[in-house]
Amino acid sequence: MRPRPSLVVVVLVTSLLVYSGVAITRHWWPSAVAAPLVAALLWRRHRRARFSAYVFFSVLAARGAITHVWALPLYALAAVGLMQTSAARVAWPRLTPGRARDDRMRRP
Repeated sequence: MRPRPSLVVVVLVTSLLVYSGVAITRHWWPSAVAAPLVAALLWRRHRRARFSAYVFFSVLAARGAITHVWALPLYALAAVGLMQTSAARVAWPRLTPGRARDDRMRRP
């Protein structure tokens, strides 16, 4: 049985799903598709969920800065800041160099 998700997991996943709804209403289709995918990776605690979230929020911040929609970089900054907490590091450990390669080598 999997332990209950921490508050940071619930908050981040919920915020991505809410953002996806906003993206649909604004016709931002790439974000509307990518946000639930990142949310699913974070919820399932996939090994690369943290990395995919960083990429998503970086693109989101860049797009907001370019289009002068300042709520996007603020949201991305808040989400990335939340991912720096110790609870987030427990939920989604950081990638370590060579770990994926070692995992493949150990499989039969």
